[in-house]
Amino acid sequence: MKMIAVMNVKGGVGKTVTVVNMAEILASLHGKRVLVIDADPQGDATAFYQADVEDGFGLASILGGYVRGYDEILRETGSLNVDLIPSTTELFDVDSFSSREHCCNAMADLRDALDEDDAYDYVLIDCPPSFTAASIAALSAVDSVVIPVKLDAFSVRGMEFLLAQIRELGRINKRCRVDGCLITQWHNAEVIHQAEAMLRARGVPVFETHIRRTDKVDESTWYAQPLEVYSRLSGAGIDYRKFVLEWLGKEE
Repeated sequence: MKMIAVMNVKGGVGKTVTVVNMAEILASLHGKRVLVIDADPQGDATAFYQADVEDGFGLASILGGYVRGYDEILRETGSLNVDLIPSTTELFDVDSFSSREHCCNAMADLRDALDEDDAYDYVLIDCPPSFTAASIAALSAVDSVVIPVKLDAFSVRGMEFLLAQIRELGRINKRCRVDGCLITQWHNAEVIHQAEAMLRARGVPVFETHIRRTDKVDESTWYAQPLEVYSRLSGAGIDYRKFVLEWLGKEE
């Protein structure tokens, strides 16, 4: 089992869109069993999958030690072989009611339990755009990180800050590596070409595949469907399939 964090400390770069589309492609095209963990208190992945969270059980219950097993908080997503651990409003309060060390231990326990049960092939964590207890717990437990990034100065600055923090967290989680930066919302403009060249010249790992900007991405979120279902022939739909193939090649 591999556990992957999808994170950038800048919002609006396509973290949740990347997670839900990776999950769908891994499950439907590659036959993988996938768990999505929504670690963002805004709960966009949870809303996308239209998960029922009225009982209040979600990732915060794991981090706070309020459940006996992960099976108590699993939700089906409507996509075959894709399950969800949802975000709830209690995740906003995790930093105040639980220490970061406790959260890291809880996330490690979750990872070990999933691995021991051979429950999933891949666990994708949708992280918030900040260093909360939940995101630090995720980075302390994962095997690797995918960093979605727009080609603007704010997103690239957020990427560099995240890379520095991952290096610091390497003392806690020595196996964590950066799989690469995934360029999102790419379009054919001179400033984009220049920014992409600058990013690739910085010496950080960058995936060859970029995700093209298309209105179909925004439309798909309104219909709560991954692009593989909503618009698989759109530019972004094609690009996400290519990206997953490239990413799997790096994993192997």
